[in-house]
Amino acid sequence: MSEYTSFYLNAPGTVAEVNCIEIKHPTFSFFLQSYDEDTFAVTHENGQRQFYVYLPMQIDRSNVNNDLEQVVKMTINDFDDRLIEAYNNIQDKRPVEFRQRIYRDNNLDSPMIVLQTLHVTSMSKDSKGNVTFEAKAPELNSVRTGDTYTFERFPMLRYTI
Repeated sequence: MSEYTSFYLNAPGTVAEVNCIEIKHPTFSFFLQSYDEDTFAVTHENGQRQFYVYLPMQIDRSNVNNDLEQVVKMTINDFDDRLIEAYNNIQDKRPVEFRQRIYRDNNLDSPMIVLQTLHVTSMSKDSKGNVTFEAKAPELNSVRTGDTYTFERFPMLRYTI
């Protein structure tokens, strides 16, 4: 049984899920969490320690964790405009990467689950100071055969409709 499944089936009621969000581009990086109003450190899956800063946020995952067409919508209270300004000042075409790690609050030394790296496709800010963005798996369903099916090449297609 995975640690993530064990968390929901066997963990005591006092243990909570800790969502840690990494938003990263070569020109900036943000490490955010909404669990505790203090900054705290966790250990990533590669053994590196990282500090996460508190910001109120709402996370909406549309699909299951291992789905190739994963989409995450987030709303973050960016009260000091650092995130939206960094996003708006991007000069190159490299994508902004989004990664979510989920920890148990009684064990911040290894994540229970690390979601695949997603690319932020859009980001906007409303009048209340909330930054909303959507992150998707890169190149969803981009597999192509390279063949163009035309009536000239495949005359029997005309009669299948």
